[in-house]
Amino acid sequence: MKNYLQAVLLIILLSPALSGGFSSVYADTDNSLRTDLNFQYTINDKFRFLSYVFMQADRDMSNYDYLEWGTGIVYQTPVKWLAFVFYYQQGYTKSEPGKWLLEQRPSININFSTAIHNFKITNQIRCEYRINDDWHDYRLKNYLEIARPDIFLQPYCGWEMYYENYNRQITLNRIKFGIMKEIDKYISMGPYYRVDFANVNDHWELARHLFGFQVTIKL
Repeated sequence: MKNYLQAVLLIILLSPALSGGFSSVYADTDNSLRTDLNFQYTINDKFRFLSYVFMQADRDMSNYDYLEWGTGIVYQTPVKWLAFVFYYQQGYTKSEPGKWLLEQRPSININFSTAIHNFKITNQIRCEYRINDDWHDYRLKNYLEIARPDIFLQPYCGWEMYYENYNRQITLNRIKFGIMKEIDKYISMGPYYRVDFANVNDHWELARHLFGFQVTIKL
């Protein structure tokens, strides 16, 4: 446990240095730092309460300009591989010092999960309605994750894709790699790395390197 916490601390301390290295190689690519706190409460065999909050620093990790929180309920169907999630989220983007823009996003999600040998495979399809001050529209998101929960540091990788009805096209692809460690039966935590590719004039361009750390509490 001590060695694991030391490794996590080292990653956090090295993040600004890593960011500087990436900036010199990818001049037009942003580098971000994000911290996540997730909470889950099991009500019974069919229902589970979810909530989360995260903060993100962009502009080479120098400016905390995005905050998001969400809360929802999971309904587990009689078949163990299928569940539905009903979510409400709010995102706050700093447009200028002291001014934050609000986006509200109610959503419905379909979760699929299965296990093949020692691999846990999950896929979430989300349809969310984006509510801003000057425009409203919907967005589709698909997130596929493959994990090995039987391994000590529980490695996982994920692929996330966004379709914006506002643009009538797929606008963003994200690839994520991380590890999670169960501290005890209630708390797990771990670092992750994510790379974003944006659709710019029908060409895919590297848009962001993101270093994150998440803590999950389950009751």
